[in-house]
Amino acid sequence: MEITALKPTKQGRMALFVDGQFLFSLAPELCAAEGLKVGRQVEIGQLEALRAQSDLKKAKEKALQLLSRQAYTAGQLRQKLAQHTDGDTAAQAVERMEQLGLVDDAAYARQFAQELAQRKRFGPLRIRRELCRRGIDPQLAQQALEELELDPEGAMGEILARKYAAAPQDPAVRRRAYGALLRMGYQPAQARRALDDFCGGGWAD
Repeated sequence: MEITALKPTKQGRMALFVDGQFLFSLAPELCAAEGLKVGRQVEIGQLEALRAQSDLKKAKEKALQLLSRQAYTAGQLRQKLAQHTDGDTAAQAVERMEQLGLVDDAAYARQFAQELAQRKRFGPLRIRRELCRRGIDPQLAQQALEELELDPEGAMGEILARKYAAAPQDPAVRRRAYGALLRMGYQPAQARRALDDFCGGGWAD
């Protein structure tokens, strides 16, 4: 098998043609490193290895591009990269990002848990669910929760005062408030106590 053409693409890569047929594109520096040139004889195994190397480099570049815009968990980044390459290549690219310290699920979990607790006033159940939904391992999610200094009573009191001020006078508002607190991740017993305190008891009347 013979390399019959190497043509630059609009994306700044080199299109590789073997025996007159286009195979794939790769980075120019990879062409130079491998000594690729027109007329060179290549084996199928070499081409497969070259394609894998090229795909991995492209996946790493895509990962860096994505991470430059926002933080991702390892699971989220793998899922994003899998839209552009195969699963094994995506996993290898994510592993490299982890080695570089650009992907850190534990740090992500701590930061995101704190944001949910402080900005959205979510309770532990909702925070854990949101972390796991983003691909965080349940054990890491639990560790992140344990590091938070949560104040469920204070958070629920603030929610009730801000959104359900009519709860003490209106049973329908009280019921809506109770359902809202459960959806936000507070335990039923916690929500009842918070409403008792806010409404002066008898919240379920």
